[in-house]
Amino acid sequence: VADFGAHRGEFFAALKSEHPISRALLVEANPALAEPLQERLGNEADVVHAALVGENKGGTIAFSRSIEPEASSIFSEWAGFHGLADQVEVPAIDLQEALRRLGGRVDLAKFDIEGAEVGVLETATASDLASCGQLTVEFHDKRPPVTQRDIDRVCERMRSEGYALVNANWPYFNDVLFVNLRSMPPIRRMVFRCLVALANTLFIARRILFGNGHFLKRNVHLT
Repeated sequence: VADFGAHRGEFFAALKSEHPISRALLVEANPALAEPLQERLGNEADVVHAALVGENKGGTIAFSRSIEPEASSIFSEWAGFHGLADQVEVPAIDLQEALRRLGGRVDLAKFDIEGAEVGVLETATASDLASCGQLTVEFHDKRPPVTQRDIDRVCERMRSEGYALVNANWPYFNDVLFVNLRSMPPIRRMVFRCLVALANTLFIARRILFGNGHFLKRNVHLT
């Protein structure tokens, strides 16, 4: 399991309470959150204080801390929406390095990295994406620099790499699950395509009939 934007470790704790986890990587850029994570979960997971970025040339990256900690980001305009607290230099890693720390493969990765998810998924190599089973992504298109066009481009890229897409909060993109169909046997892949189509239809119907809701983060499963 990989948790990019681990915050206080809620996602990992929820998964661990329901599934056996053999190896976990928790990446958090905000030092105010990363240090307590290392103290609490350092014996259960590899906790890394770093920002996940798309193109990592080594070294550090400027990280803008917001008054609202969960809105902190490598994008100052994003963090500043709630009020900018300060800016610090933090270590940077890319998806390839994260996968290396996990032994080259991850069954489930969560991305909640405040706008950086677009750059990470756009620049990831095909082999790195092939090494992932499922990706649950919270896209952020409410404020610059991320736009809906950026998200559409990433989703198209993921489809071209063999991923099916489930959008649990249609018509928004803040609760998206990508499932790697190429990692499945042909018959299971065909069945899963049908299930994905059904799930998306139900999520659209739910939105039309009942309004808002979030589902995926409570119902992802490990393969």
